[in-house]
Amino acid sequence: MEIILHGVSYRNKSKTILDKISLCIKDNKITGVIGDNKTLFLELLDAIAIPSSGDIYIDRRKVERDNLDYIRQIISLVRQNSLDNFFTTTVKEEMNFVTKMLHYNTEKINKKMIDSLKLVGLDESYIKRSLFTLSASERKLVQIAISLITNPKIIMFDEPFEELDNRNRKIILKLIRKLKVKYNKTIIIATNDTNILYENCDDLIIIKGMKVIAADNSDLIFKDIEFLKKNNIDVPNLVLFTHLAKNKKVRLMYHKDIKDLIKDVYKHV
Repeated sequence: MEIILHGVSYRNKSKTILDKISLCIKDNKITGVIGDNKTLFLELLDAIAIPSSGDIYIDRRKVERDNLDYIRQIISLVRQNSLDNFFTTTVKEEMNFVTKMLHYNTEKINKKMIDSLKLVGLDESYIKRSLFTLSASERKLVQIAISLITNPKIIMFDEPFEELDNRNRKIILKLIRKLKVKYNKTIIIATNDTNILYENCDDLIIIKGMKVIAADNSDLIFKDIEFLKKNNIDVPNLVLFTHLAKNKKVRLMYHKDIKDLIKDVYKHV
């Protein structure tokens, strides 16, 4: 489901935070957002914040106060701090709270809850668990499960990996890819971890200060090392290694998977 922004600005009192953003977030892609004011950018898409000027369209419908129920059912935001997402004490209470708030009614709501938990790798016993007895990784998975109950077309993640160890990062990334490939979801990931974004994103948006300074295919942006350094953005490790090797006349290709890069190194070194 495509998202289009036309001249979107956001001001807090007299201060401009985001200024005249115009771009398109493509359907069924994983889009990374990096840089400044990432959370505010996601909140504008989710209609938590309303633009001071300009328009946002999702599925060709303008995001505005009159159609918030529809917007909230098709787009879901998984916040950075898992506890910020919770308003009750148990997993089932939280799921009930969210479905009622979104006016999402179905006779099979209990099955929907269990199916959502299973989709993120949690068994149905979690539905009875207290949110405050869960580990950080379990809370993150429950957050995602709750976001999936209404079957949203767009799922946004705000710094989803900060509380997780490497094992659980891989679990979340595998789930994100599955949501895109198997369930045709549009995914937006806001994080400053350029390694994760390079290896997993189709497109990339870079926000510097008030402006979007780049919005394009992620490979094209990440391979422009001078641009990244000029804007104080970390060069992904795989890109940097390949770039240095090319400077030494080693004929390597750019790869998003370390295993593919290692094979290429053995072939040419």
